Amino acid sequence: MFNTPGAGFLLFALAFVTVLTLVVRWTGLRVRSPLHQTRALALTASFIGVLLVAWWALTRGDPAQRLVQSLILPSPWEVVKSFVPLHTEQGLVRSALYSWLRVSAGFGLAALVALPLGIYMATFAPVAAFFRPLSLAGAYVPIVVFIPLSMTWFGTGEAQKIGFLFIGCFVALLPLVIKDIADVPAAFLDVAVTKGASQWQLVRHVLFPVAQANIWDHLRGVYGVGWGWIIMAEIVVLPEYGLGGLIGVSERRSHTEAIYAVIIVIVLIAIACDQLWRIGGELLFPYRPKD
Repeated sequence: MFNTPGAGFLLFALAFVTVLTLVVRWTGLRVRSPLHQTRALALTASFIGVLLVAWWALTRGDPAQRLVQSLILPSPWEVVKSFVPLHTEQGLVRSALYSWLRVSAGFGLAALVALPLGIYMATFAPVAAFFRPLSLAGAYVPIVVFIPLSMTWFGTGEAQKIGFLFIGCFVALLPLVIKDIADVPAAFLDVAVTKGASQWQLVRHVLFPVAQANIWDHLRGVYGVGWGWIIMAEIVVLPEYGLGGLIGVSERRSHTEAIYAVIIVIVLIAIACDQLWRIGGELLFPYRPKD
């Protein structure tokens, strides 16, 4: 059993869960107790610090004497140095901009269609019955199958990336919107009906306003997932500009340090975008508890 490829992963998973459980029990943590923001930031910084120290320890010294080969894990300094050729020779900033535009365009188109359709499907039974296959597609069809299909439908240009992002974000967002609208308590509708609200007013002034904060959270989540999908699509298609394209080219050239550098850029962009979504949610829905 322990000679199988998955044995190492199994041992790591068991050891990690065991150590984490012991730490939780020994430190006497309280269930759902509030944590001050300063302490939360300190704990997050501690994790990053431990990660960097471990990274340095595994990659320090000459390449021939390292615990981990540089082709697998380059040193932090090698990753930092790779930003220069990525920017000057391969258009790192332009690639990041192109990827962001593709994600935003595909996601925006998907939201434009999925929001009203999801609201109507959760509200009107005939609409739900007619479009039910679309909601089922998101649950059972892997998004990766749409990469070759989108290449067949739209070619390999910009339309393919945006079309693929539209499909991926749409099938992910539609069932979430349906659930958010369906979860609105019937009591809100009953009160509005007693006040003489029309069917359209129930949708516009009751269902959507009550559910819009949860819908915003799901928009935020799907937008973040969209970044993973566009990188996957760009690695396959290899456009002239795009962060996924940089990863694909670097992999073919065995420039592992450049791959790590691009991953760092993706993480930083993801954090920045997520914080913008969070701030937008706090401004639009100040009555909700902060993250």
